[in-house]
Amino acid sequence: MGHHHHLHSSTSADGGVSQRVNSPRFSGAMTRRAHSFKRNPFSSSAANNDDGGFSTQYEVDLQMNSPRSEIGAAGEGFVTQSGGGHVTQRAAVRGFLRKPIEAVVVEMGLRERKRLGHWMFFAFCGVCLFLGILKICATGWFGSAIETATSNQDNSGSMTHSNRIDESSHDYGYRDGGSDVERTLKMVASGVVGRENRAEWTGIWSRPNSANYSQCIDHPKSHKKPDPKTNGYILINANGGLNQMRFGICDMVAVAKIMKATLVLPSLDHTSYWADDSGFKDLFDWQHFIDTLRDDIHIVEALSPEYAGIEPFNKTPISWSKASYYKSEVLPLLKQHTAVYLTHTDSRLSNNGLPSSIQRLRCCVNYRALKYSAPIEQLGKTLVSRMRQNGGPYLALHLRQTSLYPFISVCNSKFYYRYEKDMLAFTGCSHSLTAEEDDELCRMRYEVSHWKEKEINGTERRLLGGCPLTPRETSLLLRGLDFPSNTRIYLVAGEAYGNGSMQHLENDFPNIFSHSTLATEEELSPFKNHQNMLAGIDYVVALESDAFVYTYDGNMAKAVQGHRRFENFKKTISPDKMNFVKLVDDLDQGKISWKKFSSKVKKLHHDRDGSPYLREPGEFPKLEESFYANPFPGCICETRSR
Repeated sequence: MGHHHHLHSSTSADGGVSQRVNSPRFSGAMTRRAHSFKRNPFSSSAANNDDGGFSTQYEVDLQMNSPRSEIGAAGEGFVTQSGGGHVTQRAAVRGFLRKPIEAVVVEMGLRERKRLGHWMFFAFCGVCLFLGILKICATGWFGSAIETATSNQDNSGSMTHSNRIDESSHDYGYRDGGSDVERTLKMVASGVVGRENRAEWTGIWSRPNSANYSQCIDHPKSHKKPDPKTNGYILINANGGLNQMRFGICDMVAVAKIMKATLVLPSLDHTSYWADDSGFKDLFDWQHFIDTLRDDIHIVEALSPEYAGIEPFNKTPISWSKASYYKSEVLPLLKQHTAVYLTHTDSRLSNNGLPSSIQRLRCCVNYRALKYSAPIEQLGKTLVSRMRQNGGPYLALHLRQTSLYPFISVCNSKFYYRYEKDMLAFTGCSHSLTAEEDDELCRMRYEVSHWKEKEINGTERRLLGGCPLTPRETSLLLRGLDFPSNTRIYLVAGEAYGNGSMQHLENDFPNIFSHSTLATEEELSPFKNHQNMLAGIDYVVALESDAFVYTYDGNMAKAVQGHRRFENFKKTISPDKMNFVKLVDDLDQGKISWKKFSSKVKKLHHDRDGSPYLREPGEFPKLEESFYANPFPGCICETRSR
């Protein structure tokens, strides 16, 4: 039977009908015969019925690239089939799947190619739109909302998750209904505490720029070792708390250098403030101390037997003295008596106006020689590891040290409160305290004879920025700076004085820890009744933190922030208390919205993050910035870019 290209219908000899439809989907003359669609399931028998029974089989021409086409035929050619009551068609079978994609596209019709192009264009636009929206979400428009939702989800689920922890999977020996320490360790070890937003890691957690600054306390090539001959022996009794003693020891090493004297290993004050009987060897690695300073001064453990019978001459140095004072006033006494006992060490050397070699030596003592003893260093590093569970950042917070501890004086058996120099009774700050608590602190201030200020206007002092931030004000500061509620916080000091005063901070930031909640009772037992050693542990954890915030400019705050500056300017937030408390009052009085408050807090502290700046001399030494709070200049140098 002939093949007609231009006929729309043809009739075969057996009466079958073959139809070819001109359709937009039709791309050529090559077709194949698909399987029959039979309306009559009994057509086989009906086809043999001579009574004229009607039976019809419909067959459909399909394109070779149709999803319903079969791929059995691989060769080229024409296949002709005929049968009774069937439609016959001719189909060219080609192995199109073996052709390159370019050949397939060429064989497509014009309309098909246009439609394919449109679909590809729409797909490309969709991908671009999706990536754009994803970037917007990640960088800010919706980021804060997502962060808040994540934070809330983390916080709401943390306690549920911690209750499901298998106690047998930890090595801390927990029991149901255990102490706060046990529950805290469960949370940290299990990863309940440890989830963080990586965007925050580079935002609120980012360090200030210090690329052009470096430490510069190494000895110059012209450095000379100490003369074997000594002008005498200096004995000291470092007074005060841990960090005040650190400063005093650094100063006395410098004084020994100035007078070319030999320093006897320092003794520590066991009577004032702390009532801690820890010795120098308990707090510090004494052998490391001697070895580190070997090329600067002579240090001995004790007076040699030949001088053991000498009575040292007692001398109280004048505060904030220059090198010339020690050369002219103290050195002659040292040469005369061979041994001089300096009764006080706190603030006995000026912040500024000293030779650069002396300033470098003070930093070498503070940041290299005064290494804590092994037990303190080990537990401190353990707590740092627990705070950094899952590699997340943490914040160290120095609250006002205001806890009152009653004790009986061994001298006269009278009842006293043990106090710390920077507590509220000393400053007269009673904001947020009850009338009874205010009276208690006032009585305490009058009972301590050497506290000169008795009548203090706490309200006025607060507005001048002279008071520690309360826990509530601290919480507002952290929230205003956009620290998320799941921030892990390590308390460098004990809880604040005042009934329920920690509630606001704990409600806003539930992941708060301290050495007493983060360490086990067994780990803390060697440090029991040794407040200076516990303060050393806090120092280690605070130094290693990703952000340090202090609420009052006490000795701990000075020591830690200065050390963090020396260690490449780690992030340290120093609150502008005077202006900040005014913002808090405006917020409480409804004068500004939270959005406005947060914006002003950020603006107020944008350059108070531990960034490098020069320490400048003041009119009075007592009002100057402490050398140990900012050792630049003196121990940090700026490298000029060429």
